[in-house]
Amino acid sequence: MKALRKTGSGVGNVSLEEVPIPEIKSDEVLMKVWATGVCGSDLLIQDDQHFYKAPVTLGHEYSGIAAEVGADVTRIKKGDQIVSDIETSSGWLGVTRDGSYAPYMAVPEAQVYTYPSTVSLDHACFTEPVVAILHCMQERNNVKAGDFVVVVGPGPMGLLGVQFAKHRGARKVALIGLRDKDEYRLGIGKKVGADYILHSEDDPAKEIMELTDGKGADFVLECSASEAGVQHAIDCARRSPEGPGGNGTISMISLWGRKITLDLDPVSLYQLNINGAWSWNGGESWERAVDLISRGVFDLDSLITGRYELEDWDAAFRNLRDCQDVKAYVHPNGKNWDASA
Repeated sequence: MKALRKTGSGVGNVSLEEVPIPEIKSDEVLMKVWATGVCGSDLLIQDDQHFYKAPVTLGHEYSGIAAEVGADVTRIKKGDQIVSDIETSSGWLGVTRDGSYAPYMAVPEAQVYTYPSTVSLDHACFTEPVVAILHCMQERNNVKAGDFVVVVGPGPMGLLGVQFAKHRGARKVALIGLRDKDEYRLGIGKKVGADYILHSEDDPAKEIMELTDGKGADFVLECSASEAGVQHAIDCARRSPEGPGGNGTISMISLWGRKITLDLDPVSLYQLNINGAWSWNGGESWERAVDLISRGVFDLDSLITGRYELEDWDAAFRNLRDCQDVKAYVHPNGKNWDASA
């Protein structure tokens, strides 16, 4: 089978290679991949700005069908709709262990979660991003009912963040992006629940202060992976010039792959909380994400903006870089594969 691989260290070195279909161990499941979501981390690996272990098949956002199960597998049966935790005892799927930019991948049963047949594999493919947003906004931090929330960056994480903030009871959500480059994605943000669309080129912090009577946002999700975006997050957060502080919380999930320069004086002066949130709470996070998706909490169809054959992976990567897609799917078994057959 053909697989999209990081073939060696350095910038680039990503290409399609012929590899064998995985031979599963007794405690593993062979997944026939429905779709792989193109992630910014894939681009960082291509740019040599993210950890990885080459050679490796990329892809860590995925859904599929259990095509074969090992002799010792008890929870999963052939034909089940499945996803999995990407961290295994032998490495991170799609990062340090072979992932999902291939027609088939091997996954330990211990990491596998199932979806009912009533849930589309398109929606199930969002499990890993939903795990990440759940951790950002509920486990590592806590968006509360009545919060004024700012989301910086209208990519997949930002648009999930807009929806999750509303799900948690935020009174208003403002979404910040670039006027021209992000116009398409900001429009989707408005569709999925953003109350205010602000532009980075203007003065979004001033607008947020006007909207909050000079207080600032209770909660800011920074997922733009830009220097300006981080500064917007700091400048928009709720200020506490006196008292115990901690009223303005910033959750950061971005990876930049480079050093950035910031004005951090407001962090000290206004007693801001900044929490990194790039992880999850083990299986509990995945179970919660599967539940949220199964109950239809998110509008996911609006976020799926491109579908590509495996051979067109470079166009999918390029369109993500150019902000032409929100969430693009690469279909290793072809866009016309009938997974229900």
